[in-house]
Amino acid sequence: MEHLSRYVSDGFETAKNGNANMVYQNVVKYLENGQLPLRSHYAFGWIIYYALHQQPDSEIVERKKLLANYLRLSVAKPHKLHSMILTEAIRLYKNAKNAAYGKKGSEVQKFSIVKFSELWDLSNLRPGDKRRKEHEGKESSSTTEKLITLYIDEIENTKNQPCRKFIGVIEEALQMYPESYTLLSQQAMLKALSCETEEARNLLRKALLFAPGKFFLWSRLAMLVPADEEPRRHVALLYKALCCPGPEQFKGKIRLALAEAFIKKNQFHYAMWELDRVKQIYESNSWHLPKAHIMASGRLPRETVASDPVALYRKLVSLADDEIYNALPIIKVRKTYHKNPDTDTSPRSGNRNFGKPAVVWRVTDAEGKNYWLQPHKFGIPMDLPLGTTLQIRIHGSRPVKAQLDPVV
Repeated sequence: MEHLSRYVSDGFETAKNGNANMVYQNVVKYLENGQLPLRSHYAFGWIIYYALHQQPDSEIVERKKLLANYLRLSVAKPHKLHSMILTEAIRLYKNAKNAAYGKKGSEVQKFSIVKFSELWDLSNLRPGDKRRKEHEGKESSSTTEKLITLYIDEIENTKNQPCRKFIGVIEEALQMYPESYTLLSQQAMLKALSCETEEARNLLRKALLFAPGKFFLWSRLAMLVPADEEPRRHVALLYKALCCPGPEQFKGKIRLALAEAFIKKNQFHYAMWELDRVKQIYESNSWHLPKAHIMASGRLPRETVASDPVALYRKLVSLADDEIYNALPIIKVRKTYHKNPDTDTSPRSGNRNFGKPAVVWRVTDAEGKNYWLQPHKFGIPMDLPLGTTLQIRIHGSRPVKAQLDPVV
């Protein structure tokens, strides 16, 4: 056993230098036979880590075995080594999911980050795992946030309830990063799984205040607004998702949901329009049409002619804004300054706004606090006189909703 202990101890450097798999293969049989001395477990844990780190992404089966054998070791926890192993499990989950795309069930090698994290024990997350990293002036997600994202991804597919420790992990992460729209939307998903729909809606409303340009947030919120009970608001929220920045090929599910909502209201011409857009997206990417598209198309009358629903969308879109902003307090303000657009957009002028110049107003509340807004963004005529009164709603010192004061 002394010879084995010395080999494992010396093998740590060999593994670190790129030959981890060779050392691992020479030692693992002793672990499996229960003959590896406890004093060698820690060093062998690092050998396993280096073997994991050095394995190609495609070696799903072998890396699963490496992780399983690591969990058999008796090592100090929490510990940097334990955290490093977690990062390898996170990498494996991503690789396994990517490798499974487009394959049949019998061909897929699955890896559950939920089961692994429970065996790994979430109480072993260290302060360093919870802090975000900074590299070249850019902040990246913490290990904990990456784990949360994958854990949520898995339970979205399985519909299983998370363990209590995980709920504690996401709550603690939100305390550290209360303005994270990603964490807010992930907690909303947990609330939705627990049938706490209104809580989930509130969390997504809050997330959208921080990130109104994220189409997946609008889409998730739309799915929590029942199409049967609130069809107009449901469609408005989906349209907001459609208008957000993002590749069109990622918005097929949004258009399918719109088509489904129109079919329920017998507005078949609008449904066909959206189904045609989905077909174009899938065909341009050489994808097979989803089953939902085929089923929805089969419910349309044969004589249906597609009609663009954009005019309807524009009538309804204010309902989506109301869903987000109506919980914010109303502030009464008065127009106190009118700034006409700078029409000189040449590079020499220093004006970097190469888009259409906009009128800007300064508005002032009763306490003398000033805010700046572009009236056209809120459907307000741009040339109204100084002294015009408005009602605005503020988030982060920025007007997010404005309208003419109905009571003057």
